[in-house]
Amino acid sequence: MDYVVSFLSIEFGLCFTLFFVVYWSLCWSVRLQNALLLAASYGLVASFSLQSLYILLGYSLLVYLLGLLAGRYPGRWFSRVLLLVLVLGCFYLFKYQEFFVGGVQGALAAAGLEVSLPVLEVLVPIGLSFYTFHSVSYLVSINRGELTPAAPLDLALYLAFFPSLVAGPVNRALHMLPQIRPTAMRQVLEPQRALGLIAMAVVKLFFLSAWLGSEWVDPVFDTPGSATPEQVLLSVYGYSFLIYFNFSGYTNLVTGIALLLGFRLPDNFDAPYAAHNLKEFWGRWHISLSRFIRDYVYIPLGGNRKGVWRGNLNMLLAMLVSGLWHGASVNFIIWGALHGVGLAVSKLFSQWLPGFARLPGAGLLARLMTFHYVAFAWIFFRSPTLDGAVEMLDDITELSLAGLHSATGLMLLACVLAVASYPQWLALLRGSGAAFQRLPWPLYPIPLGVGVSLVIFASQSGVPGFIYASF
Repeated sequence: MDYVVSFLSIEFGLCFTLFFVVYWSLCWSVRLQNALLLAASYGLVASFSLQSLYILLGYSLLVYLLGLLAGRYPGRWFSRVLLLVLVLGCFYLFKYQEFFVGGVQGALAAAGLEVSLPVLEVLVPIGLSFYTFHSVSYLVSINRGELTPAAPLDLALYLAFFPSLVAGPVNRALHMLPQIRPTAMRQVLEPQRALGLIAMAVVKLFFLSAWLGSEWVDPVFDTPGSATPEQVLLSVYGYSFLIYFNFSGYTNLVTGIALLLGFRLPDNFDAPYAAHNLKEFWGRWHISLSRFIRDYVYIPLGGNRKGVWRGNLNMLLAMLVSGLWHGASVNFIIWGALHGVGLAVSKLFSQWLPGFARLPGAGLLARLMTFHYVAFAWIFFRSPTLDGAVEMLDDITELSLAGLHSATGLMLLACVLAVASYPQWLALLRGSGAAFQRLPWPLYPIPLGVGVSLVIFASQSGVPGFIYASF
């Protein structure tokens, strides 16, 4: 069950409206607001499954106890070891158990040993990937002396805060805990921007993401070998746009909800397909995860402090961790490895040809090359199987000039032109959004509501799902 879809359902909208009224009727007491937020967050998890709630409660208790230990003995090695055991143990038990057991059994079978290893049947708890990373930020900050252990209910809310529990972004304890226990009374933050973000999410999810999925992406990726080479390439382009609209749309949604509740979530997207290289791409795509991997994986491994080749190896390992975070699959490992290798090559290229960026047309060429490399890697990210991904790549190699002289070829050209002119479109959209934000508050909701209603009316039936909910 994909619970996060309810974030865009009528039922969630009605429940949130009632919650919003009760929540702000308690504005005189942050403690009561926090208690209501915690109850709503736990209710959300319980509606997915009671097992998910029990796991979250048990995990929160363990994190609280480890926080007390780290606070009493900051900087000690055993605090870091216990944190590593907790995180790796949870990820192994709930996400990677079948993957690693299957790999070991396959290796033993290749050696002539038929062994059946036990596998515990457990449900992957909702939000595990996000609240586990949140706990890492919390415990590492205590271990570094940046934080003191939080009160039990404050920590519980930090881990379970429902707007970002499933859809992210990855929060940091240093940023989030002060908002949970503010020094002044809470207030709604930037209400016009919050409503604008929610409206933008509706457009991205109901209209753009859902249409691309049903028309361009799903028919090809779900049945590889059934489409022409041109249709396969179009589906790859389509998925590149779809995953951006889907993920950034849900980020817009939860950011808007958090603002209405008096919380600021970290930025998570900044026009990623305007990037000129992979390093810049990861500075614009899923920013909160990118910075987490950098600060808690890449830098602790040594970063680039031990030479070029060791730095590139650390970068590769960090991207492999990023791939595994998304799921226990060879495809995700390949996707992470592709980005790790691509980052290393991009870095070497910039060192060997520092003047390339100043050549005429170099910026456009760099953006197109970066987009196509990212799109190439998305094939492994989206394909259900490795064989399916390889088959799609084989199909793309059979592109022909005759095939490009078709309606599909024209759509492929339109996609390339859209990426090429992305900065111009972005400037236009941002200018329009800024002008819209300047509308007087009494007039603001009217065009917003009309526009959202038209988008929903013109969109396909059903509530769009969230790709990252499965991670």
